[in-house]
Amino acid sequence: YDPLFVDAVVSNPPYSQAWNPNDKENNPRFSDYGLAPKGKADYAFLLHDLYHIRNDGIVTIVLPHGVLFRGGEEGTIRKNLIDHNNIDAIIGLPANLFYGTGIPACIIVLDKEGATARKGIFMVDASKGFRKDGPKNRLREQDIHRIVDIFTRQVDVPGYARMVSVSEISYARNDYNLNLPRYIDSTEVED
Repeated sequence: YDPLFVDAVVSNPPYSQAWNPNDKENNPRFSDYGLAPKGKADYAFLLHDLYHIRNDGIVTIVLPHGVLFRGGEEGTIRKNLIDHNNIDAIIGLPANLFYGTGIPACIIVLDKEGATARKGIFMVDASKGFRKDGPKNRLREQDIHRIVDIFTRQVDVPGYARMVSVSEISYARNDYNLNLPRYIDSTEVED
């Protein structure tokens, strides 16, 4: 196996696909983080992508929200990713955005090199910015612009985005759970 290392990976793998983790515990793609469970290959795709970037590379991967909070093997992998400071940002997207599924998804941004200087994980809850287009939801140009602008500047916006410290994420009450509503209150105030 002669691995290829690249500058960037943009990935939208099939959600929660079954895979076989047998005999992969010593595979260098997974050995530092753990093995994704047999019934959900989401983290197997993520770790494969992370492994194949150069030290100054970047990964963006679209996954179901379940990867942010599911326990077991996925909780162990998530904890290791957080402890290694590989997660730069999480961007929550609206539900019903992609064909084949109505569940909400998120974009996880990862890297290797920025890990030493990172002060936390930048979280964006962009789940409310969309327009209805028949049976699907669509991001409008203004929604995309807002996501990119806020992510690029990494500024806190109440109810939308904030930098969350690793100590808050690892705190016993949160226990490495990255579910966005734990950190961003996007509920709208009633009149």
